[in-house]
Amino acid sequence: MIRIKPIDMAFLLLENPSRSLHMCAFMLFDPPRGQEQTFAARVVDTYRKSQVARPFNYKLKWLGKGLAAWETVEPDMNFHIRHIAIPRPGSMEQFYDTISFLNSTLLDRGHPLWECYVVEGLENNRVAVMVKVHHSMIDGEGGLRAFRNSMSDSVRDKSIRGPWMPFGAEGKPRRAPPTSTPMQTLLKRLSRLPGNLAGFGSEAVNLGAQSLNLKPRAGSLPFTARRTLFNNIAQSGARRYANTELPLDEIKSLAKATGTSVNDVVMALVDDALHHYLREHGQATDRPLVAFMPMSLREEGAEDGGNQVSAELIAMGEPAANITRRLQQIQASTQRAKEKGRGLKRTVREVYALLLMGSLTLGDTLPVFGKVPSANLVISNMKGPGEQLFMGGAQLVAFHGLPILPPGAGLNVTFASVHKDLCLGIGASPEAVNEPFRLTQLIHQSLGKLQAAVAGKAAKPRPAAPRKPAKPPKTKATRRIP
Repeated sequence: MIRIKPIDMAFLLLENPSRSLHMCAFMLFDPPRGQEQTFAARVVDTYRKSQVARPFNYKLKWLGKGLAAWETVEPDMNFHIRHIAIPRPGSMEQFYDTISFLNSTLLDRGHPLWECYVVEGLENNRVAVMVKVHHSMIDGEGGLRAFRNSMSDSVRDKSIRGPWMPFGAEGKPRRAPPTSTPMQTLLKRLSRLPGNLAGFGSEAVNLGAQSLNLKPRAGSLPFTARRTLFNNIAQSGARRYANTELPLDEIKSLAKATGTSVNDVVMALVDDALHHYLREHGQATDRPLVAFMPMSLREEGAEDGGNQVSAELIAMGEPAANITRRLQQIQASTQRAKEKGRGLKRTVREVYALLLMGSLTLGDTLPVFGKVPSANLVISNMKGPGEQLFMGGAQLVAFHGLPILPPGAGLNVTFASVHKDLCLGIGASPEAVNEPFRLTQLIHQSLGKLQAAVAGKAAKPRPAAPRKPAKPPKTKATRRIP
């Protein structure tokens, strides 16, 4: 058996019928020419005959109250791989209705916690592959890498792979870890805690000093966010989803022109759109929104399962700030979070993330904490592949996630770079955001505002350099993006 890390265990214990804690993403493919009617069946047949690598062959085994481990099993691929056909030609609206329904149910804990749906019958003969996997098994960054490993950058590569299949060294047989009793496992964990948590005491002191204003705040503190519409938690398994793409080259150009990062720019666009949405619904707030932001600790090339993340509470822009000022304020917040993280050990950062998640959960269980939430939403960012990808000769035309809802809030905005786009997904409870598509419209409007502001700033004439009036000063050409 394989021990379950505390943060992974939290995802299992916090799940309930109205709050599923599995991740979900779908890929859209254009089948190879001549395979429009047969490609989906070919994918299903290959998937059902495929091998399964860790952690996709892990099954949950309860050892006692609140204590569990993973056991390695041989998955029933007929159970995990499902084939669905929408009556042709299925519209994207029908597709979204279908996957929203499929994603509303909890994963069966009697099997490894993942499922795959191959959906055919979509307009333009496209085929979708949708994968659900529990957050206790793998984090978003690890899931994105597993997805990338299943793709090819060549249209001539006719092999079909699933994210659960062995890749590289993972395909080699592994020696089974020595078995131990539940009590031995628990004692081993406890024996490591003092050394692993060295430094966490000083971090707790720092948080206390910041809450008393004895030290400058390095970030937003738990239970200090203003409750908003986005904190209306889900009362059922119903969800609202919307997806959109942002042109990656344009976002990078804005980040370069403003001296910020791609993450800062997208956060500013989302923040600006969220405040506009609140005003439209007569729910404006007088404080900056606070985002719970996961931060990957996964090393380059690491393929292990589980969650290797830290997290921070990021105070975003002032409600009345213009788009450029909002971007500056968000950059300052993310910079403080990065500097804070550099001074902490990896294990301390993981425990800190667990405590922050606990502070969010209190809003679900104790009404008094629901009035003083730690965050208003989750925003997460992942770096994906930069090249055009294929599977079995079929071109990948879209990749989107259906984000899970965080405890204590009803909104999650997740974005990942894939080829030339930033694929942005919104997941919400209907009580928090009943019109996520409207949010995508507002995000694009905010992009236009930032582009106009940056282009207007670049268009201002610069004074001539002193002592050399005959030679014009050098300027960087800035292209205004329509």
